[in-house]
Amino acid sequence: MNLPIEPGFPNRRTFLTSVTALAATPLLSALPRVGPAHYPGQTSPAYTVQQVIDLILREIPGAPFAKTVDQLRAGSPDQSVTGIVTTMFPTLEVIEKTVKAGANFIIAHETPFYNNEDQTDWLQQDDAYRYKVDLLTKHKIALWRFHDYWHAHKPDGILFGNLLRLGWDKLYDSANPRIITLPQAMPLRSIVQQVKQKLDIPSVRVVGRLQQPCRSLYLAFGYMDSKRQIAAIQAYKPDVILSGETREWETVERVRDGLLMGQKTSLVVLSHAVSEEAGMAYAATWLTPKLAGLQVTHIPSGSPFQLL
Repeated sequence: MNLPIEPGFPNRRTFLTSVTALAATPLLSALPRVGPAHYPGQTSPAYTVQQVIDLILREIPGAPFAKTVDQLRAGSPDQSVTGIVTTMFPTLEVIEKTVKAGANFIIAHETPFYNNEDQTDWLQQDDAYRYKVDLLTKHKIALWRFHDYWHAHKPDGILFGNLLRLGWDKLYDSANPRIITLPQAMPLRSIVQQVKQKLDIPSVRVVGRLQQPCRSLYLAFGYMDSKRQIAAIQAYKPDVILSGETREWETVERVRDGLLMGQKTSLVVLSHAVSEEAGMAYAATWLTPKLAGLQVTHIPSGSPFQLL
């Protein structure tokens, strides 16, 4: 959803589940850590859901976190894994494709239950919620969120996955990870075309002048609080902000006013899901060599929008 918190700017999306939610879903990391199980006749190791999660957490600085939205939302930590699917949003379509692929463990960046903390007390009579829970239960699918931990990875897994897809990974600066400086300036229109093509985005929204030369880019994939985006304009004065989503009365209006004043920062709004999907595709690539003999596949959830 969002990138790690910068000092002084709270971020609702890295925030953390409430005490009551945690009580209902105990932290997975409290379970014992054991090595991969072996079964008679098997030539490759079998993993439980918990063993896969533990393996991931060993790669994350500071893990396990005391509070996090990254909880097991369906299935059992003790069930054996037949295959793993990574995705952005665990939609009904993704779940059905997971079943067809013979996998039973979905690692999703975003919430399955329509709110960041995955609270479900208010959804008990909701038809879509009940249908999704029944589908996960019927096919014995485990579902774990990989949000806070993936953003906490060094480098941020979502951000770096996007940079790999865009061909900008060599421009990554760990000392200032949100700023990309292109070797030479490009018109804003060309940057937009490249981002659309590489990230498979059919349409974007732009506040800016399409012929403006741009060299410095501020990366705000997924969701980032507008206070942080607006502070970045003042602090870094980037030529363009690549944003997943922002409310229209916030960063959008700040950028428009700035342009009318003669400032140079433009804004490209990519949409949330498609601005982070490449990061979850990278998660599958990153995870595959760590799980010998276990198939890890990325199934994109895609954009929910039709553009008319």
